[in-house]
Amino acid sequence: MYRINNKLNDINILEYLTLNDLGRAISVYKFYDMSNSYNAAEFSFKEAQKQTDIYKKFYFLKEAIIGFNSCYDYPWQIIYFAFDFFDKITSAEEYKKDLKNECKTYEWRKNTNGDKTYHKTIFSEDIERLKQTDCNAKDFFKDFEKYIIFVSNQDYGIRQWANNIKHQGGFVVSDILKHDKITYVECLQDDLLTFTTEWLYPHTPSFDEIITRLEKQKNNLTNFMDWLCDSIFGNSQIIDFKSKPKLFSAGRYTQDIKSSIIIHRTIQQ
Repeated sequence: MYRINNKLNDINILEYLTLNDLGRAISVYKFYDMSNSYNAAEFSFKEAQKQTDIYKKFYFLKEAIIGFNSCYDYPWQIIYFAFDFFDKITSAEEYKKDLKNECKTYEWRKNTNGDKTYHKTIFSEDIERLKQTDCNAKDFFKDFEKYIIFVSNQDYGIRQWANNIKHQGGFVVSDILKHDKITYVECLQDDLLTFTTEWLYPHTPSFDEIITRLEKQKNNLTNFMDWLCDSIFGNSQIIDFKSKPKLFSAGRYTQDIKSSIIIHRTIQQ
């Protein structure tokens, strides 16, 4: 289990808000979200390996695939806020709009002909600018990209599996196909294959292959979170209201949090 509360807590948030560093205060909560998704996926992964029933085993493995895959969305949100790629947050609606429309690296836009084309966002352009002009940013994103692209690694990636499970269907373990004695039907004409039901199952890994990949993803995510937390917050156990200097900043955040008092309010059950 990954306990972000052992690294970051309410005192850290109060420290950043006192220093008018709204971005890092928000990113603490995004770390908390990421750790929750990770812990849920890790639970499913462990439960899968306890199962003797192959259908229950398959269920928990699918949950782990989707869960670990979703963890890779959070680092983009964390750096978006921590390194000042946002302008300001003055309401809940503005925050949600930022996450939906601004916190992404590519987006679809309509051209003059009405066709949709893929374009880099301002967020992506800011990242490229910083990589060209700031040595700290260049080094940071070199490591960041190494961790973030592992979800699509040729040998151990799970991104295609997760998308197939959520959207297209046709993901099933070969162990179940063999257990259920599933056969494929083929259509041929003049000895040429014209159709086969095998096409309906583009991903048929074994239980062992899934477990191996998930173990690799689990380790990568743990290392990713440790590295990212250290890069952004440094030693968060030291509360001196100075905080670690930022490695770099996109410079878009200009909001001044006007606060005569910052209140710590416990969430009620």
